Amino acid sequence: MSWILLVLLLLILIDVVRLHRKIDKLTQFLKPETPPTNEEIENMLISQNHKIK
Repeated sequence: MSWILLVLLLLILIDVVRLHRKIDKLTQFLKPETPPTNEEIENMLISQNHKIK
């Protein structure tokens, strides 16, 4: 009887890991973390310089 519980727990664990991976992929798809381009960096620096003055 206890082996059935162990098997079920193992299957639940595998399912949770698969779901977690799918959520991570979806999060990366919806909010990709791409580095800013050179133009974006220049615009950020320029806007900060104008705020300081």
